[in-house]
Amino acid sequence: MKPDPALFEHALAACAREPIHVIGAVQPPGVLMVYHARDLRIVAASANAVALFDTGDMDALLHQPVESLLDRASLAAINRVLARGEHGASQFACATNVGPMGTLYDISTHASGDLVHVELEPSGLGQPLEGGHAMVAGLDAAADGADFLPSIARQVQRISGYDRVMVYRFLADYSGEVVAEALAGDLASYDGLRYPASDIPPQARALYLRNRVRVIADVDAEPQPLMQSPELDGPIDMSFDALRAVSPVHLQYLRNMGVAASMSISLVVDGHLWGLVACHHGTPRPVDARQRTALEMVGRHASMILDAHELRGRARAEASRRGQRDALEGHLHRDSDPLARLPELMDLALGSVDADGLALCLDGAWHVHGHTPDSQSLANAIAWAGTQGHRGTAATARGGDWQADAPQDACGLLAAPLGQGAGDWLLLFRREQRETVRWAGRPDAPFQIDADGTRIGPRASFEAWEEDVRATSLPWSGRDFELARRLRMVLERYLSGAARLRAPGQPVAEPDMPMLRWDAREQAERLRRLAQLLDGASPDRERLRRIHGLLEQMEEELGALADALD
Repeated sequence: MKPDPALFEHALAACAREPIHVIGAVQPPGVLMVYHARDLRIVAASANAVALFDTGDMDALLHQPVESLLDRASLAAINRVLARGEHGASQFACATNVGPMGTLYDISTHASGDLVHVELEPSGLGQPLEGGHAMVAGLDAAADGADFLPSIARQVQRISGYDRVMVYRFLADYSGEVVAEALAGDLASYDGLRYPASDIPPQARALYLRNRVRVIADVDAEPQPLMQSPELDGPIDMSFDALRAVSPVHLQYLRNMGVAASMSISLVVDGHLWGLVACHHGTPRPVDARQRTALEMVGRHASMILDAHELRGRARAEASRRGQRDALEGHLHRDSDPLARLPELMDLALGSVDADGLALCLDGAWHVHGHTPDSQSLANAIAWAGTQGHRGTAATARGGDWQADAPQDACGLLAAPLGQGAGDWLLLFRREQRETVRWAGRPDAPFQIDADGTRIGPRASFEAWEEDVRATSLPWSGRDFELARRLRMVLERYLSGAARLRAPGQPVAEPDMPMLRWDAREQAERLRRLAQLLDGASPDRERLRRIHGLLEQMEEELGALADALD
């Protein structure tokens, strides 16, 4: 049953506010200790640390020097990790014998401000991971084909042994879709299903971006509370602790799925969370510190390939659109009557943006090309854009926002004024993108909510629920706004406002500096992305030699540009 809208909004807000980075507990059998980097005194520890170190009670453990619990070799290994100065999730430091019984534990560590976090996990709990290097080679082999995403799922399953491994991609509204799956055991297939954004709220997405591998070894394990010294100003930030306990709502969510263990590997493209490799298992399944390190390497390699794909595809599209825009500007610049020439150039204008139709309102007259609505609908589009509370660009993917019966061929709208309040407009349209979305449960009922709205729980059903999406186009991205702005600059230069007041044959100045600076910034952004990819890559010597030659050419070009500016 669909929940009351007010209770639903309350549940969404409560879910988004949950402070999961300071959850104050760890997943057993792991143990967490936190000590001051300044004086090496322990200021926080999970409750099960008392039994591990046989201190009798927590009071006897807190404020002890860490040297009384860990040997010199272990502390030296911890210091070597900290000396790298790398920010992020705990990194494996060493394996050592811990406590009166000398039990072998794996130690991972990271620094958080003045505090050092030390995570201890019994060695050998996880299943051995084999074939990590072969998996990277397999990803490289599939990198340029349509089988790349399924290959990620298959190969992660091969080395991790999880029953269900899914590649889950975030969409523009932060809902997500399973775009590839490898399946074994008795778990049901979720391939092709979509999940609402509330399933992974904002603070969880932020942690996935910081902590690239997340393991929930046993959804029924009893969390061990983190006890801390009163001298600390507030709760311990556990953002980068691999052992960080899990929100009870999320644990119930997994139980409702029939899942006993879960693991995720983040896929990051250009610094943003592209998606996850989401893994489920029907029985508890630990993954130890060294295994997490190997899986993080796999995730980073897959992310690098995705990043390269995105950058390469965008570069090709940008080159085509830039060529169309430059050709448009060239014709307008050379023509003595640009407005009269405009009908012949509308295809170039449309080709410079990612849209299905383009309409220009210039001095009260309409010039259209591609899929555009009738004149009354064009007027409605301008009227809607004028109500958006600013004079800048307005956009929507929903046809019903700007007209009750927006046509299928011109559903999404991006509207930008031309000139300084002269009544001229640039309108871009996109066709309706009809689809039948298969949701994993009803997207409008992602929670079970008490009658008074004070307690929420995850939905109990993940049965496929179909929704027909109509009157909606592909959403407009920040890049679409940038392309529209560049086209707008060209049109304003030659066709709108003051441009139409020029006498016939009066020359127009060469392209102005703002356009050139934007182009330069775009190239600088591409160089930044390429540098990041190169930093994460492992090229062979011959490829490095070719890259060196390309860099030398680039240095010469940049030097020539600097000389020209001087």
